[in-house]
Amino acid sequence: MTHRTLPQLLFEKADKEGREVAFRQKNLGIWKEWTWHKYYREVESLALGFQEEFSIQAGDRIGIIGDNRPHWIVTELAAQSIGAVPVGIYQDASPDAMAHCLHECEPRILVVEDQEQVDKLLDIIDSFPTIESILFYNEKGLRSYSHDKLMDLKNVQSIGRTRASEDPSFFEHQIQKVKPLDIAFITFTSGVTRHPKAATFTHTNLIQTALSIHEVDPVKADDDYLSFLSLAWICEQVMAVGLSLTRGMTINFPEEPSTILNDLREIGPHLIQAPPRTFENIWTRFQIRMNDSTRLKKKIYTLTESGIEKNARAKLSNRSVSFLSKISYSLNDFFMYSAIRDHLGLSRLRRAYVTGGRLNKDAFEFFQGLGVNVKQTYGTVETTGYASIQRDHEWSAEGAGKPLPGLSMSIASRGEIQVEGLQVFAGYFGGHPVTEFSTGDYGKILDSGEIEIRGRMEERLALDSTDGRSSSEIETELRKSHYLQEALVFGEGRSYLTAMVTIHRASVGRWAEKNQISYTSYRDLTMNPEVIELIRDQVVEMMASLPEESRIKRFVILPEELRLSDGEMTSTQKTVRRTVEKNYKRYLAALYNDGGQFDTLSNLYSEQTNEGEIVPVILLDRSQGVA
Repeated sequence: MTHRTLPQLLFEKADKEGREVAFRQKNLGIWKEWTWHKYYREVESLALGFQEEFSIQAGDRIGIIGDNRPHWIVTELAAQSIGAVPVGIYQDASPDAMAHCLHECEPRILVVEDQEQVDKLLDIIDSFPTIESILFYNEKGLRSYSHDKLMDLKNVQSIGRTRASEDPSFFEHQIQKVKPLDIAFITFTSGVTRHPKAATFTHTNLIQTALSIHEVDPVKADDDYLSFLSLAWICEQVMAVGLSLTRGMTINFPEEPSTILNDLREIGPHLIQAPPRTFENIWTRFQIRMNDSTRLKKKIYTLTESGIEKNARAKLSNRSVSFLSKISYSLNDFFMYSAIRDHLGLSRLRRAYVTGGRLNKDAFEFFQGLGVNVKQTYGTVETTGYASIQRDHEWSAEGAGKPLPGLSMSIASRGEIQVEGLQVFAGYFGGHPVTEFSTGDYGKILDSGEIEIRGRMEERLALDSTDGRSSSEIETELRKSHYLQEALVFGEGRSYLTAMVTIHRASVGRWAEKNQISYTSYRDLTMNPEVIELIRDQVVEMMASLPEESRIKRFVILPEELRLSDGEMTSTQKTVRRTVEKNYKRYLAALYNDGGQFDTLSNLYSEQTNEGEIVPVILLDRSQGVA
C-alpha cells in the first residue's frame, strides 16, 4: 500500500465498501453514521470547492483547527486530494501559540470548527495577510458575525458539488496525480524543550507506520476506535487516518471532550491510545471511587485487588501459574474484573497503547492484572508517532517494546537513540529531507531486543550518584501516588535532587473532606499543614524504591495547577519544563537556598523569597535544616 496515497485509499474504500461505516459522530446523544461513500463525496465536494473558489494549488497550506469531528478529516483528505498540505493546529492552543504556528507554515486558508476558534483568529488575523479566508463548519454563535474573510464551509462544498456534477470523473483523475512521497501533513512538535517546529510527513510515512502497527497487532475492518486525542497530534493521525484507510476500522468521535468517558462506555472500542496521565487518572479515579464505597464493597475490592496484583506479577514475569490460581482468576474475572472493565468502557478492548511517555509501574500492573492489554510504546513526532511497541506476552513496566517492522533503532554516543526507516518524517518545514533521525532521547537496547527509554538527553542528571537516571524516571516514580498530579525533578549541577510537585485536586480534596479539613481553593489545600504532611509521607513512600543517592531531598508544592493556557503543559499533556522553571523561578531558588528558617516540628524549611512570599520547602532529610 505504500505505493499509494491516502486519497487513493479512500477512493478504493468508497468503491468497494461504500455502504460500510467509516465514522460515527455523537450529536445530541445520538450516534450518527457516515459510510465510506458519504466520506468520499464530502471530500470530493470540498476539494473541488477549494479549487473553484480559492484556486488552491499543489503545495499550498490549509490549516485545520477544531475538536475531533468528521469534518476535520474531510478537510485533511480534501487538501491532500488536490496536492495541498493540511496543517494540524491544536484547538486548545493559546493565541500566541496559534500565531507561532501560522507564522511557521503560512496557510492560505484556515478551516475551523466554531466560534471559539474564530474569535481567537479574528484577534490576530491582521498580522497574517497571506490568510485569504477562515472557513467554519459549525455556525452556532456565528450568524451575526460580519467579516470579509469569514465563510461557511457548506458554501464551499456547494460550489464543489456543482463542479462535480459538470464532470463526474474529474476528481477521480485528480487524486491519481498525488504521489506517495508528496507532503501529506504538517504538525508541530510538542515544544517541551524548545519552540515547536513544523514537522512534515509524506503519505508513505503515515501509511507505512499504520501497516507496521497492523503487522504487530492485527486490526480488523469491524474494529471500533474512539478518537479523542487531538487530530493535530501525529499519533492520532496514524490511528484515525492511517489505520482507518488501510484497515477499514470505524472511527468514533465523542460528542464533546467532557463526554469522553461516557462515550467510551457506550462504544466499548477495540483499540485506544492515550498519554500516561490519562491512564493514571482513570486508575486514580477508580481508587477514589473504591475508597468512597461501602465497607462491604471495600472488603470485596481489597480481596479482588490482591488477585489483580498476583495476576499482574505472573503475567509480567512470564511465570506459569498453578491450576488453582487459574481457577481463582477465572472466578474473579467473571464476578469482578469483567464488571470493572465494563464500567470503564474497556470490555471489548484488545489493546491500549500508552503514547508520549511511560506509564508508572503500579498503574501498568493494575490494568494488566485487570485483563486490560496495556502496552508501553515509544516514539516521537519525527518517527510518525510510533517507533516501538510491546508485543503480546512480552509486557514490562520499564520497557517500551521492540522496533516496528521496517524501522531500525541504534544507540549512538552517550546513549542517544537513533532511528532509520520509512516511518522517519520528511523533515522540518522549509528544511532538508531526512531519512534518519537522532531522537534526543537516551536509553539502551536490551538483550531481548526491547528498547528501554531513560529520558531526554538534557534531563540526564549530572550527579555521580544518580546512576545515570533521568529526571523523568524519578518523576514517574513520584506520580505513582494517587495524591500527586505532576512532578518536576531538578539536580543538574547541584549536590542533591529536589522537586516541584502539584497535588491531585480530586484525591487530596476527598482526603481533606474525610479528615474534616475545610478549604476554599486549591491553594488552600497546598498550604494546609496536614496536607503537606500527607504529601511528604507520599513522597517518602515513592522514593523508597530508589537508591538513596537517587532520592530527592527537598520539594515544594506549587500553589497552582499547571495550565496549558500559561504554557506550562502541552496539548498532549506533557510538562513544559522551561516554562515552569521561569514561572516558578523563586521556588526553584528556595529549594537550594539554606538561608531560611527551619521548623523541626513540621519538617518545613520556610524560605523568604525576594518578592516577600514565604515558600514552604518540605525536607525529607531533617538534618538538612541545620544551617
